[in-house]
Amino acid sequence: MAQRHVMTAAGLFAALLAGAGSAMACEFYEAIDTRTELFDKPDSGAGLAVAILPEATQACVMEETADPAGQKWYRLGFYTVANVKYNVDGWVRAQSGAAAPAGGPQIATVTGPAPDAARSEVATPESGQKEAFFSKDWTLDNSRSRLNFVTIKKGTVVETQTFGELSGTISSDGGAEVKIKLESVSTGIDIRDVRMRFLLFDIEQFPEATITARIDPQAIGTVFDEARMAYDLPVTLTIRGISKDITVPVIISKLGDGLVSVASASPVTVSATDFGMDDGLKQLSSAVGDISITPSSPVTFELAFVPTS
Repeated sequence: MAQRHVMTAAGLFAALLAGAGSAMACEFYEAIDTRTELFDKPDSGAGLAVAILPEATQACVMEETADPAGQKWYRLGFYTVANVKYNVDGWVRAQSGAAAPAGGPQIATVTGPAPDAARSEVATPESGQKEAFFSKDWTLDNSRSRLNFVTIKKGTVVETQTFGELSGTISSDGGAEVKIKLESVSTGIDIRDVRMRFLLFDIEQFPEATITARIDPQAIGTVFDEARMAYDLPVTLTIRGISKDITVPVIISKLGDGLVSVASASPVTVSATDFGMDDGLKQLSSAVGDISITPSSPVTFELAFVPTS
């Protein structure tokens, strides 16, 4: 019998990070009304049930296939519940005889390209709707956002740390800024948090790190119709008063008119050496018995933005 479990919040976040790199567009969206098993492969009786999706789910279908028994399966890229997005990569059985929800978008075929007229009917918004979406200012929702970084000590000990307080905005002209309150660093060990705040980040002099960027509204225009797109975002990262320009591959997701997500498509490596933190690393190492600490950290994030009130 296939193993089953309800995915925990931690499991969902891990799945989100694992799936963040996919840049494929949804073939169509499927409303899933009942609790549904998510399988690792579309094979009746052999696949492993890796999670249970809750009811009232709107799922992004990336691919469609059928198993030897003729059962149709959908591969999901992500799903939303109550305007919150969860990235996944797994298969669900298509509901037998399921119809599109009343008033919802028409479902285009996956086995071949949809006729131009059908694609136009699905994708074209009402007059002015797209313009209204891109004319909004957006504010970062800290409760739905995450920024993690990984540290490596002794060459092999890998630990994940996070920042708990983020703020930011995206203006209608594409100007974006995210502030990271460095005091909010959380490693799971109080004394290590204190050492990182004062020895590594020097929060008394540099309380925040900042990320600034300019997003070209025309370059991301397809996100309105496709709901999800890959984008190479040039940003300026400033830590301890030192700025560095980098390009960050991101996935931008439109989760309705009231929620936009900007997530790392792959981990972004940040070097302490680039931001004048070598001495801080040495002090951290000395404080714990001169163990080695790798100066580079992979960073991952998912930033949720809501319309500015």
